[in-house]
Amino acid sequence: MKILITGASGGLGLSLTTEALKRGHSVIAACLFDPATEEGIVKLRKEYPEALFPIQMDVSNEEDVKARAQEVLREHPVIDCVINNAGVLLESKYDLEDPIPNLDIAKLRKSIEVNAVGHAIVLKYFIPGIYASSKPCIINITSEAGHLEPESYTYLAYSVSKHAANMYSQKIRNYLAQSPEHSNVRLFMLHPGRMFTEMGKENAQIQPEVSARGILDIVEGKIDPKLDIPFIDYQGNPMPY
Repeated sequence: MKILITGASGGLGLSLTTEALKRGHSVIAACLFDPATEEGIVKLRKEYPEALFPIQMDVSNEEDVKARAQEVLREHPVIDCVINNAGVLLESKYDLEDPIPNLDIAKLRKSIEVNAVGHAIVLKYFIPGIYASSKPCIINITSEAGHLEPESYTYLAYSVSKHAANMYSQKIRNYLAQSPEHSNVRLFMLHPGRMFTEMGKENAQIQPEVSARGILDIVEGKIDPKLDIPFIDYQGNPMPY
């Protein structure tokens, strides 16, 4: 399979890239910064020179994504899976004593731009590759923080952005299900677990490698969640949303 992974240079993205390469897949690894300077990607490039294709791409910048997609699709017209993994967590759970007057609006905007709008931008320009695949799959990495909790107000900007990502994913799922031409596209919004990464360390429970293995099992069909379950975890279990 040929897999596009965003946010590939660290955390879950690097674990996904590593696991996919180990399994024999080709990976287009999208990094925010120059991949030539990203230690993990540089190491993998030496190990898998024929299977790893790193690119620099800012998922929140539409013109940047459009240009990179045009370049990538010329060389790789078929993409079997897009894993929208790039994301930001800009706040601590201890940040908000009163989230109404104290909310950092710049953080809210940035969170939405990367965590939700970024998914839409990537799919907008890379979807021709997915439509060209015989077994297309889209994984939008969101979070349990995106569902409507009755009490919590921690990680407000992050949670708002992830709920927006879930809503976007569901609307696209609805379209695909009703489209005879594209109904074979599997799309899931996915909670990757609370991982020991820079983003998830405050509440970590698992290593990112564990999540990556589960996600790749879903991509490959080894774990086959029912398509009527829209929001799943990395093991394919249903999540509330």
